[in-house]
Amino acid sequence: MIEGILKEDVDKRIESNYDITKEILVEKKQDDKFYHIVYVMSNTTICGAAKIIFEHANRLMRLGNKVTIVAYFPKPNWFNIECNYIQVPFTTKLSMCIPFCDLIVATYYTHIGDCVRTNIAPVIYFEQGDYHLFHFDRLLDKYKAFIKLQFSLANSIITVSNEAARLIEKNFGMDSHVIYNAIDNNTFNNNILEEIKKEREKYILIMGSDKLNFKGIQDVVTACRIMKTRMPEMKVYWITPVIPSTYNKNIIAKVFISPIQKEIARLYQNAEMFISGSHYESFSLPVLEAMACGCPVITTDSIGVRDYVVDNHNALVTKVKEPYDMAQKIIKLINNDSLKKTLIENGLKTVEKFNWNPIINELNNHYKNINMYQVNNINCIEDWTIRFRDKDFDKKEEYLKFIKIIQTTKKDKVYIPVIYKVINEFSIARWELAAYRNVNSSDKEYCYTKVNGDIESLEDEEIKNLYKILQVGEYTKAIEYFRSRLLIEDNRVYNKWLVYCLLKTNKLDEAIKLINKELNKKDKYSDLYFLYLLILSKQKDIEKVSRVIKEINILSEAIVHEEFIVDIISKAEEIKRNIKSDGRNIKEGNILKMEEMYDYAMRLFNNRLYDEAINSFIDFTKEYGDDKEKIIEAYRKIYLSYYYKQMYDESRLYCYLTFKYTLPRAEECCFIGFTYLKEKNYDKAIFWYELATNLEPPRNNEFTIDKDSWTWKPYVQLCVCHYQQGNTKKAFKYNEIAKSLNPYEESILQNVEFFKKLGYKSNELL
Repeated sequence: MIEGILKEDVDKRIESNYDITKEILVEKKQDDKFYHIVYVMSNTTICGAAKIIFEHANRLMRLGNKVTIVAYFPKPNWFNIECNYIQVPFTTKLSMCIPFCDLIVATYYTHIGDCVRTNIAPVIYFEQGDYHLFHFDRLLDKYKAFIKLQFSLANSIITVSNEAARLIEKNFGMDSHVIYNAIDNNTFNNNILEEIKKEREKYILIMGSDKLNFKGIQDVVTACRIMKTRMPEMKVYWITPVIPSTYNKNIIAKVFISPIQKEIARLYQNAEMFISGSHYESFSLPVLEAMACGCPVITTDSIGVRDYVVDNHNALVTKVKEPYDMAQKIIKLINNDSLKKTLIENGLKTVEKFNWNPIINELNNHYKNINMYQVNNINCIEDWTIRFRDKDFDKKEEYLKFIKIIQTTKKDKVYIPVIYKVINEFSIARWELAAYRNVNSSDKEYCYTKVNGDIESLEDEEIKNLYKILQVGEYTKAIEYFRSRLLIEDNRVYNKWLVYCLLKTNKLDEAIKLINKELNKKDKYSDLYFLYLLILSKQKDIEKVSRVIKEINILSEAIVHEEFIVDIISKAEEIKRNIKSDGRNIKEGNILKMEEMYDYAMRLFNNRLYDEAINSFIDFTKEYGDDKEKIIEAYRKIYLSYYYKQMYDESRLYCYLTFKYTLPRAEECCFIGFTYLKEKNYDKAIFWYELATNLEPPRNNEFTIDKDSWTWKPYVQLCVCHYQQGNTKKAFKYNEIAKSLNPYEESILQNVEFFKKLGYKSNELL
């Protein structure tokens, strides 16, 4: 695999980003009326943040600009995206697939540095608010430093509210330009007949996922429970993007999962009121949408509404995390038609200020001002030996990106994928040296711009001869070659071609055996999944086709490998269309077996696609609720996913859910304690660590355990907690207990040395 283009985890990204410097911009020679802008996204699942980005993209394109979205996963179908869309293989950095353009918009802070490193165009950061903005003080120092660096690298920062701008200045010392969110008046409006309103069922509308604690759904449900003690006939409808974890049918009358936008508008229009319980938001779009639909609103005093909500004028405002206060406001509004009328009328007036036309024009003008500049070129083309010319590229913009990389890179060599037509089933691409200024240098830059190549021009004679053997169909000869090579080195590309040759010589059993061995490896190679699909097409194995195609859709092109199949997703879809069995076309949505479903979720988790992993594990728990240990493992992966996203409240929530299936286990107690330790809530951390020390280890191997959590680990963490609280003597005591349980653990021994300097002698207090 090619290390230089692999997606990095947060810690690696922190290390690699310190050598990035802010782009040097110079004025463009020409004044462009329009521009090409690229939005870089990691999350395209149903949410308000993604919706606003898609609105920006569509509306900027309608003004005459070229817009491209670069994101992981296939193009979503829940929103009508009109602009170009590039799916990035999730094993690589999003920035690898940014095309040549005038402007780049990073939509999450973790991508700013990678976007800047491309040197393609000025980088703008679009901040819509998340944990790092609202709870910056809770982060570890190394993450604080990393985020501050990312913000400093952007040439411009835009955000959605004055309150968010204030936090950006406070936390990161950076100015930002506020571009408000807006409402699609064609969808969200008050155009509904009063006669229809009178006939409809009376209900309160709530919205949000209960898997996101900051949405405050539990607070709202509690408030509605209190309200229903006084008004039991009032219904509650719930809109949620995913299947709820659980809900009380005595409180929630109906649940709407991921309804289309027009259906959401209809629900607003017919509701008695809309309630938002968010703990924090940058700009609460549902509150504004409800106002636009003539629906009175009750909202918490989250910073996301302060730019436009006025208490008792266009909404009723309650305290955050105060269900009783919210319940009193609900009852007050139900019983006061005059107040309801005032809120509706003033809400409609408020919405008039948030129209897309002036807002998108303001955004367009902001981008135009930045488009007057380009990244300064530091290299002279004449100093480079360039193998390919503009005629070799299918698209002009790919050649321009290639040249821009040469002009701005600090490396001495540039590699690009060169496409070869070796066999009929698919074309392949190889990363090859395309330009250099020092042929002996080991400094490599990878530029993802495909170019067409000729096998005869291949400089690697061994590969050239191999391709020629495959072209003429000498598969037996090729099999001998690959087997001899694999005795020397375990090479994924050689394994791929060996499988292909076994397939062509009808040695399917041997091919499947090799495929299974390769697919069990941690790093997934989508080319092998494609060959598996070819085998399934021969066997007419309907049951496995959907799973394999789903994997290919996620993995996409294997560009982190030295050689990969080109346009693999479209090729896979073509095969699917041609597979028929018993006169029936293969259909998507075949039910996966339990192990397959769990394995798929694990693949997402292992590749750090935490949002998608969470949803897949939750689906698994709904489908297979009988296997207790498997459910617990699924919940563990869910709470770890939230932990890696630094969403500790949500993480603990799913940790608690394991207690439905078993008594508290030391693993969960230690984990909960650790999240409180991260938040410096030492009293709560101590409670959970002490609970872990009081649990009896399981007998007779009832289930797999983490032995450390049942022995020394909680004691060493109690040592940390008590030391942070200033109780050094107690801290020393707990470290000694930990040492008695594991005398060779490095962290414990380091603590022993630390306490020795404070005058404590090991074993003194035992």
